[in-house]
Amino acid sequence: YIFSTPLLHGLSYRLVNHNSPLLKKKLAYCRDYLEKAIERSNCEDLFNADDLIKRVLNKQNDFWISIDSDDNIKGCFMPRAKGINAEAIAGNFKFEVLVPMLEKYYKNLGFKFFEMTGRKGWEKVMEPLGYDFKSITIRKKL
Repeated sequence: YIFSTPLLHGLSYRLVNHNSPLLKKKLAYCRDYLEKAIERSNCEDLFNADDLIKRVLNKQNDFWISIDSDDNIKGCFMPRAKGINAEAIAGNFKFEVLVPMLEKYYKNLGFKFFEMTGRKGWEKVMEPLGYDFKSITIRKKL
């Protein structure tokens, strides 16, 4: 791992090294999480789990996992771009712990923003962390 947090509130958050021999195994394990996240966000027409996995393998996206006290993967997260653009968040996370840590880590790397797309309920989750509603996305399948 490139970066790890201590086990807090039952989870540790870890940035997986792109050069790790276990990278593909961890990505394969997270495939179900990714598929569920894509389905819940209604983005199946934009990308799929294979697209996200390829982005990690091509070093376009970072790959974070949440780990419980038994070292079991409980969730995955894949930010990309000059800002954290959360395309898929699935599994167990304590956002009040994870988000401030991610903000600090990526700000030190020169990232300028954290942006996520999700259902309306995410506004309530992120607002206490200082996030503002920014836009509405309207889409029609052709």
